[in-house]
Amino acid sequence: MVTVNIWLLSLTLLLASNAYATDMTLSEKEAKQLDSGQLIIHAASEKDSYVKEIHAFLLIQAPAEKIFALITDYAHLPAFMPNLARTEVLHQDNAGAVVNYYLDLPFGVRKQYRLQLDYDKQPKSWHMTWHQLDWQGLDPEYSIADTMGYWHLQVMDKQTTKLHYYTKTDPGHVPFGLGWLVDYLTKETVVELLENTKAKAEEK
Repeated sequence: MVTVNIWLLSLTLLLASNAYATDMTLSEKEAKQLDSGQLIIHAASEKDSYVKEIHAFLLIQAPAEKIFALITDYAHLPAFMPNLARTEVLHQDNAGAVVNYYLDLPFGVRKQYRLQLDYDKQPKSWHMTWHQLDWQGLDPEYSIADTMGYWHLQVMDKQTTKLHYYTKTDPGHVPFGLGWLVDYLTKETVVELLENTKAKAEEK
């Protein structure tokens, strides 16, 4: 049993290290665009579903520690996170947090969900993963089916950080006529979120 557990741990670490290797997923052209300051987006949809998966890459001229402090300051996330009306921190310590998110979307659409966020801080990288938790008593109409993802901050030098942002979102049932909401909750929101994060982090 101990041998099996060690093997599983090694496999998990190997997969994680590959997932965080941002350069592996970029073409030579995209790497040059990234170096020039452009936001790189890879978006995909699961066949015959509304499930969206996004990888985004961006260079930010700010220390990784400053960016990490910014994205884990949950009380102040509504200042730069699109459509986020408010947050409610249920628990937070050095290892992570449990947070309720409340969204106000166009045309009066409101959504809310609960996330478990876990931190991993290394000398050359800062990492935060999240996954959705069950929210007992919440009507599914006012939430989403599932979401997971991570922020990976790779230290390039004291004032430059390479950001790899990943998210996979399943909005669940989408009523007729609200298909636009899926793209809005995923790609469009991610672009605005990362541009706002960069601007906020680079403020003097």
